[in-house]
Amino acid sequence: MRESAARMRRIQYRAQKILEAAMELFCEKGIEETSIDEIAERAGVGSATIYRYYETKAQLAIQSGVAYWRKIAGQYLNITDIEGYSDMTGREQLECIMDALIAIFERERGFLKYLQEFEVFVRRYAINMERLAEYEDSIMSLKPRVTDALEKGRQDGTLFFEWSSNEVCYSLAHTAFGVMKRFAWNGSMLELDSQVELILQVKIAVKLLIRGLAGEASGG
Repeated sequence: MRESAARMRRIQYRAQKILEAAMELFCEKGIEETSIDEIAERAGVGSATIYRYYETKAQLAIQSGVAYWRKIAGQYLNITDIEGYSDMTGREQLECIMDALIAIFERERGFLKYLQEFEVFVRRYAINMERLAEYEDSIMSLKPRVTDALEKGRQDGTLFFEWSSNEVCYSLAHTAFGVMKRFAWNGSMLELDSQVELILQVKIAVKLLIRGLAGEASGG
């Protein structure tokens, strides 16, 4: 029994090392430009070992994303643990969430580049929705934090919107992450991109989103 438990720990450890190595390389070089051999070398295993854990590079890219989304959630989006969070207004809670997104942009640009390329990768190889179910679940686990804040804001009068909290949540997420991914991917590609610091542009975009939701409630 002890030997079996020790073997399971070794398997889990090796699988985690492979995922970490894969994500590091995907963030550094991109998914297409990263080979299985490079991942194996960084993880300290043989290439054949990787295929025992992950059948294809696509599966490895998906599972790496799942693992990293969970890391992001635990590291940046445990906002309900903030002291006094439950006593905040809905707008204040939403501001906490959006501040967490700003922190992600500041510290996790490699991951944001991965997200941009992952979408292209999925379309290019026509990866079906069923294979992406776990990946989607890892993202959707963040949704209740936003919808709860939106609903509280509507009830306490600090936020105003005519749509459902669900609809607003999706729109906020797509807009915020769309801006962040674009800037992380090629934000300094043109001369005009350097006129305003990227992090300031993200902060302005986030503030405008929140003010837009609060404007009518405050008479603006």
